[in-house]
Amino acid sequence: MYKNVIIDLKPLPVLEELISDLTNKMLSLKKVLRDNRGYADTDIVDVLESNICLLNEVIERCYAQQELINARAEQIIGLN
Repeated sequence: MYKNVIIDLKPLPVLEELISDLTNKMLSLKKVLRDNRGYADTDIVDVLESNICLLNEVIERCYAQQELINARAEQIIGLN
């Protein structure tokens, strides 16, 4: 009955869920900005753009941190 179900039991990278959540939030803000750019007050547009930039910076830092975690894990595995 459930022949097509694939279950992946491998642990996800530490920051993957956070990165996904932040990315979804950023995409949501971009959609709001795109849909309301011609109608929204300039202050609201500025806040949305600022939040999008901030989220983008945080996402980039999360990716960099995940790369460091992966490199350390590989280094530890190599020592054993």
